[in-house]
Amino acid sequence: MASTTLCFSGFSSDEVSLVQRQFDQANAALGNLWTLAPEGDAQVLIIDMDSMYGHMTWLKAQGSGKTTVGLTSGERSETDHVLRRPVSMDALKSLLEQLGSGRAPASRAPAAPVDPAPEPARQPVAEPVDAAPADMGKANPSADYIAAVTTGQMAAMQVMVPHEPQVSDYLPPGVLGGPAKLEVPGVPVLAFDPASQTYAGSATLKPLLPYMNAVIREAAFTAIEQSEFERIKASTGGAHPYMRLLWLCGLSVGNGQLLPGFNPGKKFVLTKWPQIEREYPKHFRIATVMMKGPALAREIAELSSVPESEVIDFVNAGLLTGSVVVEGTTTTAGDVPRACALLAKPRAS
Repeated sequence: MASTTLCFSGFSSDEVSLVQRQFDQANAALGNLWTLAPEGDAQVLIIDMDSMYGHMTWLKAQGSGKTTVGLTSGERSETDHVLRRPVSMDALKSLLEQLGSGRAPASRAPAAPVDPAPEPARQPVAEPVDAAPADMGKANPSADYIAAVTTGQMAAMQVMVPHEPQVSDYLPPGVLGGPAKLEVPGVPVLAFDPASQTYAGSATLKPLLPYMNAVIREAAFTAIEQSEFERIKASTGGAHPYMRLLWLCGLSVGNGQLLPGFNPGKKFVLTKWPQIEREYPKHFRIATVMMKGPALAREIAELSSVPESEVIDFVNAGLLTGSVVVEGTTTTAGDVPRACALLAKPRAS
């Protein structure tokens, strides 16, 4: 049955006003087929997937039967359908018309040629009786069979862990309303200036790792004046672009596993020589190998004499910042919303 109640969720107040005006025009052209409704009552949710609140809304909507549409400037979205930012009235009208008629919209296809996300983990299914080996009727079934069943059950029990808020969720434009800081005992203060998309607090990256690995709620931030940000910047060696901090997020978030949506069976390409941080001397060897041409992570590890887990962490950081791509694809370097959206995807446990 066609869905005709809709809610815009996760948007800033300024943007939701603009999108709702576009909705009013598009809806009028369709004979006022659609009605705005509260989030809990709406059959269709149009979610700002580039915001922290948008990802939380999407997670809550899973299993609810609602149709989700992700508004994003990134390359893909976990939602049922995708609406590219900046949204136009014509694109919104087309989406509403197709959803209202019950047809799958063209925007359902991925917005760019990115490796498909892995299939969701399946729950263990009991083996049929006739699939068991002959010795299952004995008191002690074979060790090989037990090992096979145990391995299969462990793989099937893998689940996707919901995303917890982290530093990267607060970096897209419009999330932080002004300069703010985070403070943890024993760790340098980390200050943010959303207007310039820069941070300050440490000239090197490793001291900031505790922030990258922590769950950070909105209440952990303290709003500061611009003058305080300038003071922190002056006392800690200057300000640095958000993308450098996102590079560190990418380096630390995977723990040796590729970011969700990327296939370890694909070859990776270094599109440009990255900034090599002196704190990570092995990265020079990894980058040198990758400059020779496309290669699998395990091949890069063998040729650079660096553990494969560290190669994958380097690849993750490059995928976020645009210096690494999957062979045969392109990416947008320096795109903060895209990088934050990739970091917000649920991960396998």
